[in-house]
Amino acid sequence: MTLANRITVGRLILVPVFIVLVMTYTPDNQWLRYSALCVFVAATVSDAIDGFIARAYNQKTKLGAVLDPLADKLLVNLALVFLAVNEHLRTTVPTWFPVAILGRDVIIVIGAYLINEYFGPLRTRPQISGKLTTVFQMALIISILLELPPGFVTGLMYTTLAVAVISFADYLHAGIKQVGNEDQA
Repeated sequence: MTLANRITVGRLILVPVFIVLVMTYTPDNQWLRYSALCVFVAATVSDAIDGFIARAYNQKTKLGAVLDPLADKLLVNLALVFLAVNEHLRTTVPTWFPVAILGRDVIIVIGAYLINEYFGPLRTRPQISGKLTTVFQMALIISILLELPPGFVTGLMYTTLAVAVISFADYLHAGIKQVGNEDQA
């Protein structure tokens, strides 16, 4: 197993640690919120590090191509879900928000599977808007854990949603384009 893949596995292990910290947080135990923040930041930084190592040291693998996005999606989506159910945070996350974000990801994954299954290998590459969506989601989670002013966090939440919708449209367009090209062949 490559170093990049080991780092990704480490990020996967941090996901349940983060969830436990968020779920047990109450205002009486601020250290749990700070610990969750540290775990989340460590997981976020590890995402950048494993990507750099994989590219710089030619450690790209099929396993890494599956594990890395899986770790990202699990971290971000589960973070949003569990932040939404903890009512002790300064800014509460409305339950519709993680549903919308998770719904986007599920539709993209199902679409990718269907294209791959019925129209040959998927040729759609990660979109810049998708990476930007992940950056906004991570920034939102960090701002919630830092307990930044609710107005700022709410604004960031709607901006994150807008970027996610744009990203969804980009992936949808790329998928339709590939299917259209296959129909002409």
